[in-house]
Amino acid sequence: MKKLAWLLATPLLVSNVLAADLMQVYRDAIDNDPTFSAARSTLDAGREKTPQARAGLLPSLTLSGNTVWNENEIAFHGGSTLAKPHFNSNGYNLSLSQPLFRWQNWVGYDQSKLQVVQAEANFVQARQDLILRVAQAYFDVIYATENLKAVNANKLAIVQQLELAKKSFEVGTATITDTHEAQARYDLASAQEIAAESDLEVRQRILQSITGKEPSTLAPPRKGRRVVTAPAERHEGMGVCR
Repeated sequence: MKKLAWLLATPLLVSNVLAADLMQVYRDAIDNDPTFSAARSTLDAGREKTPQARAGLLPSLTLSGNTVWNENEIAFHGGSTLAKPHFNSNGYNLSLSQPLFRWQNWVGYDQSKLQVVQAEANFVQARQDLILRVAQAYFDVIYATENLKAVNANKLAIVQQLELAKKSFEVGTATITDTHEAQARYDLASAQEIAAESDLEVRQRILQSITGKEPSTLAPPRKGRRVVTAPAERHEGMGVCR
């Protein structure tokens, strides 16, 4: 309870805890990015080339069966008939065939190995492309967010200057030109604010198209950290900060 009360009393800390860092964004992209999902499906399909080609070199076993229902009657000239017992006959066939040598099958098998290697190389390239796209989108949102903060701070300062210019004009210590110039700076700052908000919205939607999640607060990069390559089996080639 003490820890919960301490966190609720520190909104900034709570915001930082809930903010998604670059690694979390990358994990979301791995699960939801449509381009990377298509590359993963292509890899799975490519890896099936070798088992399919190997099947042409292995023996084939065929099992078949049939059943025949027999019903016979013998008719005499006098019109009488003689019915024989009905019976059912069954037959089974099991055949095993092994191709001694089929050159085209061996060629296809060798080609399938190259196709698997190509599919894996394409997947590695798709993963590297995902890393670049995630990093670009992440830092674009960070930059747009900081830019909007700077624009808002600049607008706040200009608002104060405009109020001061109006008051100075009312008491006669400034001219109407000073007021108009302050108003012009305010209008420009308002336009810059709208542009910064629109840019942030666009950057967030680009990131959303990669992660498949609604834009949320992002954790800014930590100062004094360096990016190193993480083990592929843990983060699939993504860098981590240390």
